Amino acid sequence: MFLKQVGDADPVVIKKRYSAFFGTNLDQLLNDLHPDARTLAGVNTHACIRTTAIDAYQRDFPVILAADCIDSYDRVHHEISLRYMKDKIAAVLTNDEIAARLAHKVRHWLDG
Repeated sequence: MFLKQVGDADPVVIKKRYSAFFGTNLDQLLNDLHPDARTLAGVNTHACIRTTAIDAYQRDFPVILAADCIDSYDRVHHEISLRYMKDKIAAVLTNDEIAARLAHKVRHWLDG
């Protein structure tokens, strides 16, 4: 897998609290983009990821947690948070599962 650098036209959201929605323009940005789901990745599953996932859920946004791309310094809280969110707040998927869903969506879109 490769990483693409952020371009000049790419939106960047700088968060300063646990939730990526608090004090940012993320709400407006997502409403403008109309994505099918919001995929979360990051550190501190029990704080930042969980708070952002709950805030997205409260806004009726479908949420996917990229299981291969989230972690926490506290393994116990990480596992508890994943169990709490799985299938209630968010779908917990591996990168391969996310890629397969995206590929299926593209194939379906191309087939018309």
